[in-house]
Amino acid sequence: MYKESSEHLRLRIKELEAELKTVKQSFGTKSGLVKHLLQNAKNQTQEYLSVIDPNFTVVEVNKNRLNQLGKKRNEIIGKKCYKAFYKLDKECEECLAKEVVESGKSDRFLKSFEINNSVKFEEKTINPILNEDGAVEQLVVESKDITGYYQLVDKVGQREEFFKNIFESAGDAFLIHDSKGNILDFGSKLPLLLGYTELEFKNLSVKDIDDPTYSMEFGKRQEQMNDKDHLLFETELIRKSGERIPVEVSATLIPLQGQRLFFVSLRNLEKRKKTEENLKVSEKRFRTLVENAPDLIMRFDKEFKHLFVNAATKPLLNIEPEEFIGKTHEELGFPEHMCKFWEKEMKKVFESSELNVVEFSFCIDGEEKYFDWQLIPEFDKYGNTETIMAVARDITLRKLNEKALEEAVKTKDKFLSIIAHDLKNPFNAMLPIVHILKENHMDMQREQLSEMIELIDSSVKQEYNLLKNLLEWSRAQTGSIKLKPENLNLRELIDSNLLLHRVKAESKNISIQVEDKVQSNVCADKYMIETVIRNLVSNALKFTDTNGSIGINLVENGKLIYCSVEDSGIGISSENQKKLFRIDTNYTRLGTKDETGTGLGLLLCKEFIEKNGGTISVESEAGVGSKFTISLPIAT
Repeated sequence: MYKESSEHLRLRIKELEAELKTVKQSFGTKSGLVKHLLQNAKNQTQEYLSVIDPNFTVVEVNKNRLNQLGKKRNEIIGKKCYKAFYKLDKECEECLAKEVVESGKSDRFLKSFEINNSVKFEEKTINPILNEDGAVEQLVVESKDITGYYQLVDKVGQREEFFKNIFESAGDAFLIHDSKGNILDFGSKLPLLLGYTELEFKNLSVKDIDDPTYSMEFGKRQEQMNDKDHLLFETELIRKSGERIPVEVSATLIPLQGQRLFFVSLRNLEKRKKTEENLKVSEKRFRTLVENAPDLIMRFDKEFKHLFVNAATKPLLNIEPEEFIGKTHEELGFPEHMCKFWEKEMKKVFESSELNVVEFSFCIDGEEKYFDWQLIPEFDKYGNTETIMAVARDITLRKLNEKALEEAVKTKDKFLSIIAHDLKNPFNAMLPIVHILKENHMDMQREQLSEMIELIDSSVKQEYNLLKNLLEWSRAQTGSIKLKPENLNLRELIDSNLLLHRVKAESKNISIQVEDKVQSNVCADKYMIETVIRNLVSNALKFTDTNGSIGINLVENGKLIYCSVEDSGIGISSENQKKLFRIDTNYTRLGTKDETGTGLGLLLCKEFIEKNGGTISVESEAGVGSKFTISLPIAT
């Protein structure tokens, strides 16, 4: 098979030589080009052989074809010929292989393609190999590189139309010029690209259409081609309108009888440049976004070294970004247990090639910080995880809020449990009494009835006070009570509240003294401050023995007015003082005459005072007495 193909190729070379002789006879000795071509015909033609099946699958290739493509044999065999030879996704339009399969007869066609940034021309002959039934089993394709042949023959006018058609179909514009920049020939696409008519373009030179500002001057291009016959570079062409258009230039030197001719292929780069510019803009935007992101963004290699970090390292970790590059966490001095944890999680991603999201915390400048860490695999061209993009988001505030919420829920649950117990106690006291009254009220003495009614009355009042305080507290928690600050005379509020407690004070023979040393008003909500004063005076009366005393003192200090309610009562131990103003303890006890409390009074006082921009505190000693002090801002 190969022997027959080689014989066919030798016959084709002879045909080519005969054709060149005819050309020589037509032109006589007017041009040395034909002589030059005849002397170099065999050198200009190379033999590339390949065998394909009727479905365009490559079965075999010779060494010359492999060398031309720069590929190994196993990269070609079994592939579609149009994919293996020309990097196409479908059959070549000009290919006659299907016609050869149908007819069983040899055929020939021409093929142009690009390889190593230059356009090549091949003459291809397809010879069928038939099986015993006469059907085409395989196709032997002989390919000859006739690029040089067509370049040279065109200079003496041979096959000019065919030559131009080949280059017109290549998609790029082209021209041929001499060493002085005179344009000798050009394709129709070039004038169209630059906005000239073909007649106008014939009168131009390379210097008229080429702006070397961003590439190299015309003379330097020729100098670089002294040692090589091909040059690839970029420049800008000048349109008739003056507009610049970027192009890629592929220039090939053709020495001819002492002259230097240049075949130049010009590829329009406008779309590519626009795409590159868009990519640069996108990259700039992305980099700006990454650099200014509040999240910590890093990239790691398989040795867990930092390849990239954004500027968030400075505010979050107090470390400059450049200090990370090329180092592991361990080399940067992070805690050993954290380094092992981070490397373990990254190793999972390298092995599984799947996203990994974890949470961790560690101490930064003495403060515990919490992070949500996303580890995103980045793949190489083979689909293997090459690097990891890590995004760490500071979730410290969220974690603290979650803990606070969890703590608040626990506290509320405990508080509701206490309230439920306090709500039940009065009923536990009343139910037996009601049952006795129901069964025996006809036989009971007046004194007995009066005593039981007194007990019921006390229990009902306790229940009512508890529900009232609970309602007030819940309204304060839900924001139903709106703060309406105004100028208030604190002494007047105290005097009006003392009138409400006069009967209680007289019943226990408790004296109440008010010492007022202020001249200013406070800025506060009247309803809330009245509630606070009422609770503090009520508590003082409740826990003060008969014949005791209560002192109310008003003083002004800076921008605040302080009001203290001090009693000579039973006092509060230091241990029990810690339980005051807390929702989860609901500290309460009986008064000196067994008066009951709700446990919510001081909670309301703290809530209302703080809403008005003030504070509340306690000083007490068991068996000596207690002093509660509030502060409120002076009205301006």
